[in-house]
Amino acid sequence: MPAYFSYSSIQSFKKCPAQFQFRYIDRIFKKDEGIEAFMGKRVHETIEYLYNQKKLDSIISYDNILKYHYSLWENNWHDKIAIINKQVLPIDRDRNIPLWKKYAAFYYRTGESCLTKFYSLNQPFDDNVYANEYELDFLIEDNDGYRIKGVVDRLDVDSEGNWMIHDYKTGKRAYDQKEADEDMQLGLYQIGLEKERHDISSITLVWHFLQQSKENVIVRSKRTQSDLDGLGKKIIMVIDQIRSKIIRKEEFMPKKSMLCKWCYYWEECPVQEGPNPHVGI
Repeated sequence: MPAYFSYSSIQSFKKCPAQFQFRYIDRIFKKDEGIEAFMGKRVHETIEYLYNQKKLDSIISYDNILKYHYSLWENNWHDKIAIINKQVLPIDRDRNIPLWKKYAAFYYRTGESCLTKFYSLNQPFDDNVYANEYELDFLIEDNDGYRIKGVVDRLDVDSEGNWMIHDYKTGKRAYDQKEADEDMQLGLYQIGLEKERHDISSITLVWHFLQQSKENVIVRSKRTQSDLDGLGKKIIMVIDQIRSKIIRKEEFMPKKSMLCKWCYYWEECPVQEGPNPHVGI
């Protein structure tokens, strides 16, 4: 039984109970990952590097940021990356490189575009950054049975105790206000931050949607205590469902959907055959 839960594990259970079992109960770890996730990680790491350089009073040039991003792709690329949506940009069509590299180049250039927009809209990066990749470990309703862990992309705070929880999104679609106000992940992080800190005047949840066509779309949300209490009860309900299935030794049934293309447990899954055909290049 998991010792703690995260937003990712809870979402995994809701999307496909079988995937949750393979990853969080059976502890089957694989190198496989989707190109979208790979690209997102490299963008997150580059933005973290940018703010760390700022903290060190180092020169933050646009060219150095892009060079660092390129080095991350070079150093982390491997042969178990799935490319489901294969696209080639005009700039890469006549390049004398293998086709799979042209597909990968589309995502590399997408990440580069995200960083270009972020750099142009946020320089000189004078945000009141408290921490990057900030780890939270807390209890829902102070109950040891509902332990949550998570990592905040960026946490800011000003001299008056106004905190901002930032999240970078590299997917195509931005939230509307209703979706932001109902988002579980940053709501959970607010619960965790409030349990940890006693110098809070306000908390604002902030999403940066980095892949928008014209500019980085920024969406903000604020939660009431009633909102947070309701979210806590929803999380407890999901965790109770998981624990009940484990105690009763019920099967975690697979939920077949379009998301199966991005799943790395085809060999283990009873509704699939063989390895995921989209994984590996």
